[in-house]
Amino acid sequence: MKSWLDKLKTVKGAPFVLALLCCAAALLLLPPGSGKPAAMTEEEQRVSATLEQIAGAGSVRVSIYYAQEASAFGGGSRTPVGAVIVARGAGDIAVRLNLLRAAETLLGLNASQVDVFLMEDKP
Repeated sequence: MKSWLDKLKTVKGAPFVLALLCCAAALLLLPPGSGKPAAMTEEEQRVSATLEQIAGAGSVRVSIYYAQEASAFGGGSRTPVGAVIVARGAGDIAVRLNLLRAAETLLGLNASQVDVFLMEDKP
């Protein structure tokens, strides 16, 4: 084993590859769902609150995905390119369609850019 490690030390870039392999192994060993869900942005909270007002929607969580657009004047703007909606009432097709239509309107997205899923019932 020691001779293998000595040989590895002579290979250019080996420490980086070894560190990368260790990180990958650690990620594979983590149990799925062990992390806490990321906090919603202010816009995601606003959209979620609006969608929760739809009859039958129940609890709603929204994740919005953005494309970064560079500006010639230094700044940049974030443009929504997709959204995922998870709602307790999404099992009802009418509620699902209403959530989809509302998200299209609120975010300026096409139906193909929005996915709506049923929220898991947790005890």
